Amino acid sequence: MIRYLIKNNFKLMARNWVNVFLLILCPLLVSAVLISAFSTLLAKYEKVDSFKAGFSIEQGSKWETAESIMIESADKAGIVLVKYQNADPEQTIRNEDLGGFVTISDTGYRIYRTEDEKVKGMTLEYFFSVFFEQAAAAPAGAASAAKIALSVEHPEFTKAVDSKDYYGIAFLLYFAWCGILVAWTLLSSEKKIGIGKRFIVSGLSETQVTFAKFIPTTLSVFLGIGIACILSSVLFGVHFGNALVIAGLLLAMIAAAIALGLAIHSLTDNILVTIISLFALVWVMGFFGGSFETYMFSSHSKTLKMLSPIYHCNRAVIEYSAAGSTKFIPSALLYCGGITVFCLLLCVGVNNLRRRGRA
Repeated sequence: MIRYLIKNNFKLMARNWVNVFLLILCPLLVSAVLISAFSTLLAKYEKVDSFKAGFSIEQGSKWETAESIMIESADKAGIVLVKYQNADPEQTIRNEDLGGFVTISDTGYRIYRTEDEKVKGMTLEYFFSVFFEQAAAAPAGAASAAKIALSVEHPEFTKAVDSKDYYGIAFLLYFAWCGILVAWTLLSSEKKIGIGKRFIVSGLSETQVTFAKFIPTTLSVFLGIGIACILSSVLFGVHFGNALVIAGLLLAMIAAAIALGLAIHSLTDNILVTIISLFALVWVMGFFGGSFETYMFSSHSKTLKMLSPIYHCNRAVIEYSAAGSTKFIPSALLYCGGITVFCLLLCVGVNNLRRRGRA
């Protein structure tokens, strides 16, 4: 009976093929735009040795009291800061062979860099963005007392990850988490024609009914994302590495995404509210998980990143694709597996309570 129901659900979703088409098209379009826009950002993702950079502080600026801690923190980050007074930044960079130059005033800071030293310039930019963000948030007097606890993240070095490999993968994963959209026709028709009441007298348990929706939806999304992966590889040259490993990671992640969507639907009993709620949740997870800002340069708290399942999935798939290995595969699988089991149990439990109310 459940096999017959799975087959019918497949057919029902196939009638609205536009949703699967959008699941293929949307990540490709977004990836194409971001790959082009950020092609220089990740063009040379490589480890840099310690380098020298110049800086000047406007006389009388409040940041003069933080000069010593700034130099000390930069040294720990592999940047040797040298102070210059009344110097022309561009000329000083050329004459002193600097990796960049920073001018600091009460209103902010400005970074100068050359086209030949993009990586050093980005490193310098990241350091000062983190330094000033945390210095501004420090208690009054902390800067002068040199008590700023600067947190600068240094991700483990992997092989080159350029914009096409990063965004070509990250947004495929992001849209996969919105895969419940594929089941729009299936879930909306249940309420419209009262299929739920028919299940009560059919002899099918809520576990069977839930899996009859979970299995075809998961496989449909997996098929759509799989096609998108092939197209992104052909069109953009995205490297995915070992196909079986990547397919396994994608399947585990998509299963978690669909289980999460079904759980929200069981709680709301409204497909439109489900889509809006899930999309909002996925946006938050993607914001901290590296979908919009690369996790290599993100200054978000490590704790917030680790709470996002998208962060684990991004690092597992992107790093494995780039380097052939990553320590995030176990955490990604455990995270996705936990979400899948919990959400399916929640879905069955809520639907059982709702069935008793109808009986």
